[in-house]
Amino acid sequence: MFTKLKSVSFSWLIIGLVLLTMNAGAKPLKVFVLCGQSNMQGHAQTRTLEHLGMDPVTEPMLDKLVDEDGSFNVSDDVWITYLSAGGEKSGRLTAGFGANDDKMGPEWTFGVYLQAELEEPILLIKTAWGGKSLN
Repeated sequence: MFTKLKSVSFSWLIIGLVLLTMNAGAKPLKVFVLCGQSNMQGHAQTRTLEHLGMDPVTEPMLDKLVDEDGSFNVSDDVWITYLSAGGEKSGRLTAGFGANDDKMGPEWTFGVYLQAELEEPILLIKTAWGGKSLN
């Protein structure tokens, strides 16, 4: 039954996002599926982000992820739904969609930079379980 509930909530998320993009003149919703094992789960601690600012080469990346007071940026045009061994999370893209709420995975920078390039609304569908066979 729990799997059925997750499927229903995911379906409503998709329907809602499609309806949001159906406005006259609205850009189409781009959907990307991210799947994998532990690397896709995301085990980078959010507390390590400040180190990006210590190198002039990576400092511009930090500026895209956090604001002046160090709060994590939340995307206006990128949404994510994440099905993992721990359950389902969904919402606007920001930190905390990694293996737990204090971690981040490749979805964050992928979504931020892809949205900047496409300039269209994006939905990321992420599914990842560490320590499991892809078979």
